[in-house]
Amino acid sequence: VVLWELAVRAASVPAFVLPAPSQVVTAGAELAPVLGAHVVTTMTEALLGLVLGVLAGGTLALATAASPWLDRALLPLLTLTQTVPTVVLAPLMVLWGGVGLAPKVVLVALTVFFPVLVAAAGAMRDAEGELGDVLRGLGGTRREVLLLVRAPAALPGALSGLRLAATYAVGAAVVSEYLAGTSGLGVLIQRARKGYDVDRIFVAVALVALLTALLFVIVDVVSRAALPWQRRESGNHLLLRRPA
Repeated sequence: VVLWELAVRAASVPAFVLPAPSQVVTAGAELAPVLGAHVVTTMTEALLGLVLGVLAGGTLALATAASPWLDRALLPLLTLTQTVPTVVLAPLMVLWGGVGLAPKVVLVALTVFFPVLVAAAGAMRDAEGELGDVLRGLGGTRREVLLLVRAPAALPGALSGLRLAATYAVGAAVVSEYLAGTSGLGVLIQRARKGYDVDRIFVAVALVALLTALLFVIVDVVSRAALPWQRRESGNHLLLRRPA
């Protein structure tokens, strides 16, 4: 940061090309009264879209695990749809849903849906093992095997997909705001771009990075809380490896 500051000052780089860090801090202070509203809008869209995408992806993963023919029929089609970036769908979302909250939440949900689906479906596909055979031997039905064995065993893999999806959520919300919106960090970036306020763009980009990191940490904490036995296994593993 110090080198950046010195280089910009020494080369007299115009602020509309590359502002110095001190100028970015000053711009952040000037924007402070309005930043809160933009951050709340973006985080609301990201969180609602993440929850919706996780529910949709997890539900479909359970359905494909319960029905092999559905797995063979749907997953190739869903994989094919990923050749179309969700950003391309944003104008359609705006045309169909307007500039309100709903189309942005849907766009975020579409972005996080596929990583969650693939991680959860793959984990459930590989999670049965001997416990499933034991439960079937005791008269367990396919549904009981799915809910009592495969779903719990697949939870670590599914939560790994959730962590990955969390890194996409804020960015997807910002892109949707950038294309059409009245509030949010994407709107702030768009307005700053039109006014050549590059220092304000840097402020918004820094906030996007911070919010993405924050959301990832939140999801990671929730994932660890949902898997307490993994912490115990890790602790036992370390104890076993400790030299006598």
